[in-house]
Amino acid sequence: GVNGLGQALGQAPNLASVHLIFEGCNNIGDDGVNGLGQALGQAPNLASVHLIFRGCKKIGDAGVNGLGHGLGQAPKLSSVHLSFANSVSVKADSRHEVVQKLLRGHGSS
Repeated sequence: GVNGLGQALGQAPNLASVHLIFEGCNNIGDDGVNGLGQALGQAPNLASVHLIFRGCKKIGDAGVNGLGHGLGQAPKLSSVHLSFANSVSVKADSRHEVVQKLLRGHGSS
């Protein structure tokens, strides 16, 4: 699933950019998104992430926060685009927390 994809990408030493679109993903929930973020956060050269979760109704605040925390660990990450369009379980406050976690992960506050 998404965890396995994330682990494979996170172990790619030359991976600099990720662009993934998940649409109507009824099988992806908080654990999958959290695992994806944790794994991508381990990619040593990852500089750009573009993730779209469109209509993924099982993703909630816990998954979004875990994604942000994990991505915040990527040492070279400088560009992030996250979209949770039509994912009704994700609150605006969680999106704000993700931004804060990404900033804290890179020494800003």
